[in-house]
Amino acid sequence: MDIILYSAIGSNSSERVEWALNYKSLPYKRIEVSSHELSTSYLKINPFGYVPTISINGILISESMAIIECLEEHHPKNTLFGQTWAERAAIREVCEYVNSSIHAPQNRTVLKAFRPELTENEKRELRGSWIVQCLAKLSPKLWNTSNFAIGSSFSTADIFVASIYKKSCQHGAVKLEDYDKYLNWLSGQEQISASEPKI
Repeated sequence: MDIILYSAIGSNSSERVEWALNYKSLPYKRIEVSSHELSTSYLKINPFGYVPTISINGILISESMAIIECLEEHHPKNTLFGQTWAERAAIREVCEYVNSSIHAPQNRTVLKAFRPELTENEKRELRGSWIVQCLAKLSPKLWNTSNFAIGSSFSTADIFVASIYKKSCQHGAVKLEDYDKYLNWLSGQEQISASEPKI
C-alpha cells in the first residue's frame, strides 16, 4: 500500500496520524507543507487548506480521526480502538471531545477569524489556557481501568490526549500533575515511545 502523509511541523492533528502510522509500523512518505502552500497549491490536495491529508493508493483523505479509522480498517494489527464495543465507544468519545471541544476553538485559523485583535502572544496564552481548562474536565473519563487513557491498551484516545496536552505545554500553560505523570508513563513504554513523532 502506497501511503503519503501531507503534514506540517507544529500540527497537532498531523502528529496524531504520524503516531498511528508509526505504531502500526506502516511505511509512508511524509511531505512537509509550508504555510504558503496551505493557501495556494495545497488546496488542490485538500480544499480545507489544512493538514493532515493522507493519500492511500492515490485516494485522498483528510481529518485525523477519519484517517486513523481508515488505517485501522486496512491494518487492524496493533489495534488503536480497544478490545470491546464499550472501549471503542469510550475511545471515540474522548477523541471527539478533544477534536470538537478542545482543539477546534483554540485552532490558529479559528482564533484568527474570531479574535483577530489578539497579538500572537495573547493567542498563545489563550490557546494554552483553553486546553488546560478542557483537559481538567476530561480527567474523570481517563485512566479508570489502567494507566492507559481508556481500557488496558494503547489507543487513539492516548494519541489524542497526549498530543493535545503536549500542545498546551508548548503554549506555556499551567502543568497538570496527572497529565505529566501520564506522559512520563507513556514515554516509558518502549513501543509507544518509539512510535511517537519526534517533531
